[in-house]
Amino acid sequence: MGLAEAADPPVFGSGAGVVVNTSNATSCTWDGVQELDDEVWKPAASYAFRGRSNETQGPGHIDRDIMHMVRRLSVTEKIGQMTQVQVGLLLDCNGELNETAVKHWINTWKIGSFLESPGNHNGRYSWYSPQKFSELTDAVQRIALENGPKIPVLWGLDSVRGANYVKGATIFPAGIATAATFDADHAFAAGRVAAKDSRAAGTHWAFAPVLDIAVNKLWSRTYENFGEDPFLSAQMGRASVQGYQGDYKSDRTRVAACLKHFIGYGYPFDGSDRANRHIAAHELLEYYVPPFRAAIEAGSATAMESYGVVNGEAIMLSHYYLTQLLRKQLGFEGMLVTDWGEINSQDTLYRTAKN
Repeated sequence: MGLAEAADPPVFGSGAGVVVNTSNATSCTWDGVQELDDEVWKPAASYAFRGRSNETQGPGHIDRDIMHMVRRLSVTEKIGQMTQVQVGLLLDCNGELNETAVKHWINTWKIGSFLESPGNHNGRYSWYSPQKFSELTDAVQRIALENGPKIPVLWGLDSVRGANYVKGATIFPAGIATAATFDADHAFAAGRVAAKDSRAAGTHWAFAPVLDIAVNKLWSRTYENFGEDPFLSAQMGRASVQGYQGDYKSDRTRVAACLKHFIGYGYPFDGSDRANRHIAAHELLEYYVPPFRAAIEAGSATAMESYGVVNGEAIMLSHYYLTQLLRKQLGFEGMLVTDWGEINSQDTLYRTAKN
């Protein structure tokens, strides 16, 4: 199973009657200038930090009630549950939650997942406190349970170096600085705190850790990952997954981890983001795979494919990279998600799809 991130609203044909940012208010009174959320974070006692544990509940066995739920879904509902849209499509012209839009996405398109912070998409506040953020996510959950397939939604957030989109959360050094400590306990602690801070906002899924091997120093994203040593990156990645995820199905201070970006993203041939990667097969297996293997062995619940093309083959469309290598050889049994807008990019950017 995979999940598709829809960065922008899908193009539905004329007459589809899409409701996007149609305000519940009688008029648009907001000037569009984001405000300061003056809430002060007072973490609940249940969010107290605990020490490192190597126990992580990974993917694999699917509970009987989940299988029963999936079997009763129509094809349209299954497609909707595998689609993710950004939170800006749920906001009105005053920067507040538009319940009409939420009901539309749930009822008409059966959407199963949302992502991002409203602060990044014309929300009322520039930086949302856990209180304000969770008010919005809780309202969406209530609507989801009363409409459409009546299934709780997943909410993803890029909590890579702490829950930086949550006001009051602890921000940690970038991955390359964490790796420079050569102490995997730091990677665990960063993931553990990021998880409880993300969960405080009502989100359940962190798009982390970043396990790219940073080979081309011209690449603008070298700082996000744990450097270019496969062994070090693997140790940091393993600890990071354990920190984020743990027993996430029963521990409400944890989130699902997401190993990314599979694979070869850190070697764009000219240093520009999403540029083609030319990597010999033996180098790919020897240098780029180990961090992902370690994260899979640690139990990461989800994975994200990388942007672009490796050796002339689009990763998102690749049977070899995503099925033969990731699923069969590495044994990944979790959910796979595309990176931001990557399905649409097959048409608009890479020309690997005709529309």
